[in-house]
Amino acid sequence: MKRVIRPALRFDICACLTVDPQTLMNTGGDYRDGLPPAMMPRMLDIEYREGDANDLSDLAARRTPVGLLSRETSGNLDLSPRYRDIMRPLGFRDELRVLLRDRHGAWGALIMGRADDAPPFGSPELTVAASLAQPLGDALRRLHLTRLAEESTAGPAPGLVLLDSDHQVVHGTPTVATWFDDPVPPGGSGLPPAVYALAAAVQGAGAAASRTSWMHSRRHGRIRLHAWRLHEPAAASARTAVVVERAGPTEHIALIVAAYGLTPRERDITALVLRGRTTADISRSVGLSPHTVQDHLKAVFDKTGVRSRRDLVATLFARHYLPDITPAQAAPPRHPDT
Repeated sequence: MKRVIRPALRFDICACLTVDPQTLMNTGGDYRDGLPPAMMPRMLDIEYREGDANDLSDLAARRTPVGLLSRETSGNLDLSPRYRDIMRPLGFRDELRVLLRDRHGAWGALIMGRADDAPPFGSPELTVAASLAQPLGDALRRLHLTRLAEESTAGPAPGLVLLDSDHQVVHGTPTVATWFDDPVPPGGSGLPPAVYALAAAVQGAGAAASRTSWMHSRRHGRIRLHAWRLHEPAAASARTAVVVERAGPTEHIALIVAAYGLTPRERDITALVLRGRTTADISRSVGLSPHTVQDHLKAVFDKTGVRSRRDLVATLFARHYLPDITPAQAAPPRHPDT
């Protein structure tokens, strides 16, 4: 992706990340041309705890999900903690962001920077960035669905990592590193960005004491992250605990619903279909007429590209959901629709 867009946007640094469409939490990405790993904890602390101009939630609220840091600060870049603590020390003059989204939601982002000796980003780059939001968002959504169909259910035992107030590793169980694609150096800054993002989120003012998210691992597919804010310093001043384990049906079905663009009502009806419920049963459960239930089902069929209930079950259950049920559960008795 970066090789294709570099001639038009001419960045000196670039990170391509994926996000959870429900929460905008960081779930992974390509950071090889991004910030030095040592800077990543501070970057995500600003993003998910402190807040700054052009953060992802800000871009998500815009009609055109593109932002240039110099414009958002009216040229006074020192107002931005991201500029003061990261960009200026690294010798970068500006940051351009685009949230990658389609009509179903946000799926990722491009974060680009230019060095002090490069020309500034301008209106042409903003126009190009805006044109990328929908097609790249759609491509990422389709990639999520492909990954869901291909993921393995195998994985090591859950792992635990303790982080201090600067999100440095205080302690990690032997299994935690086996979940990640890259080695975790003792006491270093080698955790995936999704872990730092979640740790920052639970430390924010007014944030809940615990939060759950997920990330994608090349070795294990989708994995679940739980973070807790520790009320009292423990284990050599640890402030946050993060548990890493295999993702289950909850993460999968939520992402499937978002990726196919199902409404809450369509989601509820689909869940009942997956349980083998008849149209009459569904009608009574959701308080709709059988005719209205069938109309919602037709909309679900159109969005998921299937033609029948059997195809819907094969697409959503057998492909995405069944592999996570261990041991396999017997299906409920099927009854003809009425």
